Amino acid sequence: MNARWLVLVGLLAAGPAAAQSDKEAILGVVGTVFRGMRTRDTALMRSTFVPQGGRLLGMTAKDGKPALEVIDPGLWIGSVGRGTGPGPDERTFAPSVEVDDNIAHVWTYYELWLGPKLSHCGYDSFFMVKLADGWRIAQVADSRRVDCKPR
Repeated sequence: MNARWLVLVGLLAAGPAAAQSDKEAILGVVGTVFRGMRTRDTALMRSTFVPQGGRLLGMTAKDGKPALEVIDPGLWIGSVGRGTGPGPDERTFAPSVEVDDNIAHVWTYYELWLGPKLSHCGYDSFFMVKLADGWRIAQVADSRRVDCKPR
Protein backbone atom coordinates (compact mmCIF):
# COMPACT_ATOMS: atom_id res chain seq x y z
CA MET A 1 0.00 0.00 0.00
CA ASN A 2 2.85 2.40 0.76
CA ALA A 3 4.35 1.90 -2.72
CA ARG A 4 1.01 2.73 -4.38
CA TRP A 5 0.69 5.86 -2.28
CA LEU A 6 4.19 7.01 -3.30
CA VAL A 7 3.41 6.41 -6.99
CA LEU A 8 0.16 8.40 -6.69
CA VAL A 9 1.91 11.27 -4.92
CA GLY A 10 4.63 11.24 -7.60
CA LEU A 11 2.08 11.39 -10.40
CA LEU A 12 0.18 14.23 -8.77
CA ALA A 13 3.39 16.18 -8.25
CA ALA A 14 4.40 15.68 -11.89
CA GLY A 15 1.11 17.07 -13.26
CA PRO A 16 1.58 20.73 -12.33
CA ALA A 17 5.23 20.65 -13.43
CA ALA A 18 4.21 19.36 -16.85
CA ALA A 19 1.49 22.01 -17.10
CA GLN A 20 3.97 24.69 -16.07
CA SER A 21 6.46 23.62 -18.72
CA ASP A 22 3.65 23.70 -21.32
CA LYS A 23 2.78 27.24 -20.23
CA GLU A 24 6.42 28.27 -20.51
CA ALA A 25 6.67 26.67 -23.97
CA ILE A 26 3.47 28.39 -25.11
CA LEU A 27 4.65 31.80 -23.93
CA GLY A 28 7.97 31.05 -25.62
CA VAL A 29 6.18 30.61 -28.97
CA VAL A 30 4.29 33.88 -28.47
CA GLY A 31 7.57 35.61 -27.60
CA THR A 32 9.20 34.11 -30.69
CA VAL A 33 6.60 35.51 -33.09
CA PHE A 34 7.07 38.96 -31.53
CA ARG A 35 10.88 38.66 -31.69
CA GLY A 36 10.49 37.75 -35.37
CA MET A 37 8.40 40.90 -35.88
CA ARG A 38 11.00 43.13 -34.21
CA THR A 39 13.84 41.65 -36.29
CA ARG A 40 11.76 41.21 -39.46
CA ASP A 41 12.75 37.52 -39.47
CA THR A 42 10.02 35.93 -41.59
CA ALA A 43 11.35 32.38 -41.16
CA LEU A 44 11.21 32.78 -37.39
CA MET A 45 7.67 34.15 -37.55
CA ARG A 46 6.52 31.34 -39.88
CA SER A 47 7.96 28.72 -37.53
CA THR A 48 5.47 29.70 -34.82
CA PHE A 49 2.34 28.92 -36.86
CA VAL A 50 0.74 25.57 -37.67
CA PRO A 51 1.96 24.18 -41.02
CA GLN A 52 -1.43 25.00 -42.59
CA GLY A 53 -0.75 28.68 -41.83
CA GLY A 54 -3.34 29.43 -39.19
CA ARG A 55 -5.52 32.51 -39.19
CA LEU A 56 -5.36 36.10 -37.99
CA LEU A 57 -8.49 38.03 -36.99
CA GLY A 58 -8.43 41.73 -36.23
CA MET A 59 -11.36 43.50 -34.60
CA THR A 60 -11.61 47.23 -35.17
CA ALA A 61 -14.42 49.74 -35.44
CA LYS A 62 -15.65 51.35 -38.63
CA ASP A 63 -18.19 54.17 -38.37
CA GLY A 64 -18.77 53.17 -34.74
CA LYS A 65 -19.62 49.56 -35.63
CA PRO A 66 -17.50 46.43 -35.06
CA ALA A 67 -15.45 45.47 -38.11
CA LEU A 68 -13.66 42.16 -38.65
CA GLU A 69 -10.48 41.92 -40.68
CA VAL A 70 -9.38 38.38 -41.66
CA ILE A 71 -5.70 38.27 -42.53
CA ASP A 72 -3.68 35.49 -44.13
CA PRO A 73 -0.66 34.93 -41.84
CA GLY A 74 1.63 34.42 -44.86
CA LEU A 75 0.69 37.82 -46.31
CA TRP A 76 1.09 39.49 -42.92
CA ILE A 77 4.49 37.87 -42.35
CA GLY A 78 5.59 38.95 -45.84
CA SER A 79 4.54 42.55 -45.20
CA VAL A 80 6.49 42.64 -41.92
CA GLY A 81 9.53 41.21 -43.73
CA ARG A 82 9.37 43.78 -46.54
CA GLY A 83 9.28 46.69 -44.11
CA THR A 84 12.28 48.87 -43.49
CA GLY A 85 13.82 50.11 -40.28
CA PRO A 86 13.05 48.67 -36.88
CA GLY A 87 10.26 46.10 -36.93
CA PRO A 88 7.00 46.47 -35.05
CA ASP A 89 7.52 45.97 -31.32
CA GLU A 90 4.53 44.24 -29.75
CA ARG A 91 4.72 44.35 -25.96
CA THR A 92 2.49 42.17 -23.82
CA PHE A 93 1.52 42.52 -20.18
CA ALA A 94 0.49 39.82 -17.67
CA PRO A 95 -0.49 37.05 -20.10
CA SER A 96 -2.95 34.43 -18.90
CA VAL A 97 -2.44 30.87 -20.20
CA GLU A 98 -4.97 28.04 -20.02
CA VAL A 99 -3.99 24.54 -21.15
CA ASP A 100 -5.94 21.33 -21.66
CA ASP A 101 -4.07 18.44 -23.23
CA ASN A 102 -3.18 19.55 -26.81
CA ILE A 103 -4.94 22.92 -26.89
CA ALA A 104 -4.25 26.17 -25.11
CA HIS A 105 -5.36 29.78 -24.97
CA VAL A 106 -3.31 32.89 -24.24
CA TRP A 107 -5.04 36.17 -23.33
CA THR A 108 -2.95 39.30 -22.92
CA TYR A 109 -3.08 43.06 -23.13
CA TYR A 110 -0.65 44.42 -25.73
CA GLU A 111 0.79 47.64 -27.10
CA LEU A 112 2.22 47.87 -30.61
CA TRP A 113 5.10 50.30 -30.90
CA LEU A 114 6.54 51.54 -34.20
CA GLY A 115 9.89 52.93 -33.18
CA PRO A 116 9.26 55.44 -30.38
CA LYS A 117 5.55 55.84 -31.27
CA LEU A 118 2.69 53.85 -29.73
CA SER A 119 0.60 52.79 -32.74
CA HIS A 120 -2.29 51.01 -31.03
CA CYS A 121 -3.22 48.64 -28.21
CA GLY A 122 -5.78 46.04 -27.28
CA TYR A 123 -5.98 42.40 -26.33
CA ASP A 124 -4.47 39.39 -28.09
CA SER A 125 -6.22 36.03 -27.97
CA PHE A 126 -3.98 33.17 -29.14
CA PHE A 127 -5.41 29.72 -29.83
CA MET A 128 -2.53 27.26 -29.64
CA VAL A 129 -2.25 23.58 -30.54
CA LYS A 130 0.39 21.06 -29.54
CA LEU A 131 1.74 19.14 -32.52
CA ALA A 132 4.37 16.38 -32.58
CA ASP A 133 7.12 19.03 -32.72
CA GLY A 134 5.66 21.37 -30.09
CA TRP A 135 3.22 24.21 -29.57
CA ARG A 136 2.13 26.29 -32.56
CA ILE A 137 -0.24 29.19 -33.19
CA ALA A 138 -3.46 28.11 -34.91
CA GLN A 139 -5.26 31.46 -34.63
CA VAL A 140 -4.74 34.92 -33.26
CA ALA A 141 -7.54 37.41 -32.73
CA ASP A 142 -6.90 40.90 -31.50
CA SER A 143 -8.76 44.04 -30.65
CA ARG A 144 -7.26 47.31 -31.83
CA ARG A 145 -7.76 50.78 -30.52
CA VAL A 146 -5.78 53.99 -30.54
CA ASP A 147 -6.95 55.45 -27.23
CA CYS A 148 -4.07 53.84 -25.38
CA LYS A 149 -2.27 54.89 -22.25
CA PRO A 150 1.22 53.33 -22.30
CA ARG A 151 1.86 50.95 -19.40
